[in-house]
Amino acid sequence: MLSISDKYFDFLLRTGFKGPFEYNYVREIHTTYVKRNIIVNLIYEGSFWVYVYKTKKYIPELELGTKRIIDLDHSEYKSYDLFNLDPRRLIYNSVEFNNQIEKDLWFFSKLLKDNPEILDGNFKEFSVSKYILRKTGLMKH
Repeated sequence: MLSISDKYFDFLLRTGFKGPFEYNYVREIHTTYVKRNIIVNLIYEGSFWVYVYKTKKYIPELELGTKRIIDLDHSEYKSYDLFNLDPRRLIYNSVEFNNQIEKDLWFFSKLLKDNPEILDGNFKEFSVSKYILRKTGLMKH
């Protein structure tokens, strides 16, 4: 999975992220990029989904790849599902791909590229009020 995800997420390395760190967890394949206390985690189990995490404190082992997000207690971080930035799937459905995996990766990388503040730890785009506005169509992405 690493080579195909690199095609869409190598821009993270240019923005100061370390990785990618790949590991298996049950039936899932996780590919993780880390910058200080921000973690971008691509998860594959038949299809892709992406979560962004913000740990409450800096954990150097995450940046070194010697500790995984699944090794942490849930109280040590907040998690954000990138799908919440496009709840009506307008961006997702705006393009056609022959390969579903490529479409998923394109979609998630586009959300991160269109919202670079997330990569710096600003998660205002994930607020409940913005989610409701997007879901009802009152706010365009």
